[in-house]
Amino acid sequence: MLVIKYYAPNRKRTLTEADISSLEQWKNAQENYACARDPRGFLIFLPPDKIRSYDEYLHGDPYTVAENVTDEFHTRRISMTMELVRMAIGEMPDFRILDIGCGEGHITAKIHDSFPSAEISGLDYSVSAIAKASVLYSGIEFIVADAYSPPYCDEYFDIVVCNNLWEHTPDPLHLLAAISRTLKSGGHIVISTPSRYRLRNILKVVRGRPVELMSHMHVTEYSVGQVIEQLRYGGFQVVKVLSHPIGREKGWRELVLAVIGRILRAYLSLIRSHHNLESTVFYLARKTDGPARSATSADGK
Repeated sequence: MLVIKYYAPNRKRTLTEADISSLEQWKNAQENYACARDPRGFLIFLPPDKIRSYDEYLHGDPYTVAENVTDEFHTRRISMTMELVRMAIGEMPDFRILDIGCGEGHITAKIHDSFPSAEISGLDYSVSAIAKASVLYSGIEFIVADAYSPPYCDEYFDIVVCNNLWEHTPDPLHLLAAISRTLKSGGHIVISTPSRYRLRNILKVVRGRPVELMSHMHVTEYSVGQVIEQLRYGGFQVVKVLSHPIGREKGWRELVLAVIGRILRAYLSLIRSHHNLESTVFYLARKTDGPARSATSADGK
């Protein structure tokens, strides 16, 4: 039975086997069920008319994680994420971790490898991504669903990992409220996201030029202060902020940037600023006892 883990939003109760249809039934009679089971075994919670339009991995991985998972950027992502996950786990003997926006599951699998006795789950809205993940990585329960509406029971997870998803989200407070609902009181969220005012963008601003996004697929990018404020507003207390510089090429431009960066970092340290000049910043935040607030529920509006 799936009763203790999944929640049927359209029925406002926990999910039972009777709520799960075949994919064909889901397409023809969605109103009679809460989700569908793909022939390959995983559950699909997306409305039938959204399954294909949300499938950004249909023609391959647009983020090329698989081809580059061992490069310096992804190695850093994984190591920093794992460091914060370990901090969140602390002395917990048993725990549940959700990787939300997991793509093809490459980082989810790294988490599972490090904590093989934990219950690890992965969610993404791309059917093609989850189909590949479910074949590549056993021992992880992958589903297809919208990150704004994760179909899990309240306070089910101890840790939610949100790895480079924040910058793709039009409404991060909505996402944060959805994540908070699935987290236990005192549970943790681990976020990695580009720093809007990384060194190169700071230099652009000084010259009167607009900042550049790291990818055309990003909705926007946030400063460290903005992410901290979003977490606070959503009912989270930041525990740790980490970054790790990637290697620099040895050209003269990179050497000049390195010197400027050292000066600016020394200044930021002197004034005790939480700002960060690295390209990507990693956050660990703990869910507080106060209720999470979304943009539409704040101040009674």
